[in-house]
Amino acid sequence: MKMLKSKVLFLVGMVALLWGLELANVLSGGQIDNYGALYPRTEIGLAQIFSSPFLHLNWTHLIGNTMALIPLGVLMLVQRAFLPVMLISMLLGGLGTWAFATGPSLGFSGVLFGFMGFLLARGIYTRKPLAIIISLITFSYFSGVAWAGLIPQTGISWAGHFWGFVGGLVAAKQLKK
Repeated sequence: MKMLKSKVLFLVGMVALLWGLELANVLSGGQIDNYGALYPRTEIGLAQIFSSPFLHLNWTHLIGNTMALIPLGVLMLVQRAFLPVMLISMLLGGLGTWAFATGPSLGFSGVLFGFMGFLLARGIYTRKPLAIIISLITFSYFSGVAWAGLIPQTGISWAGHFWGFVGGLVAAKQLKK
């Protein structure tokens, strides 16, 4: 029971962090986004790989990411892989975004696509029944979102989504033990 409580508190804390940062950004007149968004192919952009996922364009953007973070976060916590996959997806997704994006990027969706990639591939790599069930749940619930997020659209970082997803696949391979 204590472990479940700590996982719930962790996920609530992550959501609170994202919402608190958006509130701080609004109160700063958008200054946090200006300094924290990932700017492709710039020296500062490399440092922003780890700040940009925690920032959002607006409340609508944050709400969309929060609605995906809650179920994906629960599944990641069940797999005991939230933090390592988040970090791998941030690093690989951020580097891919830095190299290939056409404009500034921010938002947690690259990490969320990393979670999707990890959860889909985890069942294949481990062949454990729970991982396979979670892979099937992830596919049935998020496959439409994944395809929509990977299609280039104005104002949406397909590069962040694609490379975050790749980061999740890599994480599944590396963390299969």
